Amino acid sequence: MPLWCLPARAGDNELTAQEKHDGYVLLFDGRSLDGFRSHPKRGYHKWFVQDGVITLTPATPEKDPNFEPYPLWTVDEFDNYVLKVDFHTGPDPENGHSALVLRLAGKPDIRPQPALEVCLYGPARKRGYFCTGAFRYSIQPPAKTAMKPAGEWNSLVVTVDKRQVVVVLNEVEVNRLDLNEWTTPNKRPDGSAHLLPLALKDLPTKSPLGFRDDYGIPIWLKNLKVKPIK
Repeated sequence: MPLWCLPARAGDNELTAQEKHDGYVLLFDGRSLDGFRSHPKRGYHKWFVQDGVITLTPATPEKDPNFEPYPLWTVDEFDNYVLKVDFHTGPDPENGHSALVLRLAGKPDIRPQPALEVCLYGPARKRGYFCTGAFRYSIQPPAKTAMKPAGEWNSLVVTVDKRQVVVVLNEVEVNRLDLNEWTTPNKRPDGSAHLLPLALKDLPTKSPLGFRDDYGIPIWLKNLKVKPIK
């Protein structure tokens, strides 16, 4: 049967015929965290699977003063890729603070861990450094906002191709970086300051992908798919 005759849609945590043809693979099977790294002491920490969705047990720091967040890291490492993620931040539009970790400066277990990250926030956040689609550490805000109402699923597609990074939220391109231009630690190309003490062009090109746990603030994730770019 020709590819165009096959169904265009798939169930949650499944690949469409087109995605299979294009070379996508699933990072999450909808049932377990087998594709992610289990910490020798913490296991998966507060991450767990419920009804085909990855989420976090909300933290209560007042009851656990020694609590430290632990990102969910993929077992596999990637260099150039297209990453698809569906997410929502809960019914409260002010809720949410997480991020997709795209390129990691060192080993996953080291904290703090400088990295190139795309922020995930609730839809109430106005465009700036602290909204969905911004690059964390006040590197660069998105050009547009495209979040759906609170509680609805959003689709994020991030392309990392050598030193070109493009962020598309709900089919709208919201951010773009050319890492070749970011040559100085803590400095943007125009000379103004940001918070990451690294030159973005010098970040390692291959690392695991991560999903940030910001002190147990809930986030919901599904349909995690990646296509390596050869």
